[in-house]
Amino acid sequence: MPAVAGNNALALIHSDPEMKRILDLAAKVAASEANVLITGESGTGKSLLAQTIHRQSPRSSGPFVTVSCANISEELLESDLFGHERGAFTGAENRRIGKFEQAQGGTLFLDEVSELSPRLQGKLLRVVQERSFERLSGDETIRVDLRLVASSGADLETASREERFRKDLYYRLNVIAIRIPALRERPDDILLLAEAFLEETASRHGRGPLKFKAETRELLRYHPWPGNVRELKNVVERAVISTEGGEVGPEDLPLSASDRTGAVLRAATAQMMTLDGLEASYIREVLRITRGNKTEAAKILGINRKTLLEKRKRYGIP
Repeated sequence: MPAVAGNNALALIHSDPEMKRILDLAAKVAASEANVLITGESGTGKSLLAQTIHRQSPRSSGPFVTVSCANISEELLESDLFGHERGAFTGAENRRIGKFEQAQGGTLFLDEVSELSPRLQGKLLRVVQERSFERLSGDETIRVDLRLVASSGADLETASREERFRKDLYYRLNVIAIRIPALRERPDDILLLAEAFLEETASRHGRGPLKFKAETRELLRYHPWPGNVRELKNVVERAVISTEGGEVGPEDLPLSASDRTGAVLRAATAQMMTLDGLEASYIREVLRITRGNKTEAAKILGINRKTLLEKRKRYGIP
């Protein structure tokens, strides 16, 4: 039976047993004060899982504060985390309250914590251990009462062994470890999520009920989704915007020709097609890509137009 976690967070809809185990674990962990480290590829829903843990915890009435540790300078991130006093640096005209203080009584989510510089790793370790810190250029020691949840797309255990990430900080953050599997590792969830995104997106854009054509479902099912759930959601939304009828066809999906043919090959492997069946599926997909242009399709297939017509007749391809 498909399930959805938290506040109808579509990206966590699942039927996969491993996802059920993860969400059951998250519910148990939420009741504790233990630090949690969520790992997984980009786009798998690490932030949503962190929010789910917060909502199910005794701190749910407190704030949920997110800090992105990636793609930001060390100086800005330090100020964002710890805050600063007036005059701490050029442009600091007023006192600023940092994210640690903002998360008082709630949960602080450190997204992509592996991106922290060695110096900030040391400062974070102190907060984790002592639950206290000072604002930049401040003398007052500020004590905080909060729950820490961190995420990383990188392998922190390896990073700690190679001394790219502090071992003591890694062990402090990794009290409870939860790994979210990539979408390709739970293929039964792909169409479940795609259908949910289709319904939600069509409603949001004022479209009537939409459905996927059978060929579209197969393409969705066998695409590897390197961007995971985030990529699937974006692809479905763009398809909803571009499709004109009541059905979403393969041509409506913003996927490249190589993505499409790769999906066909994976489908054939999964279904253990005969060589003829594989060839027929491949020809159908190339004809879809070329929108029925037989000359262009023959060129892609590496055969002449006459051979293509013969194969279409042989396989009953319309």
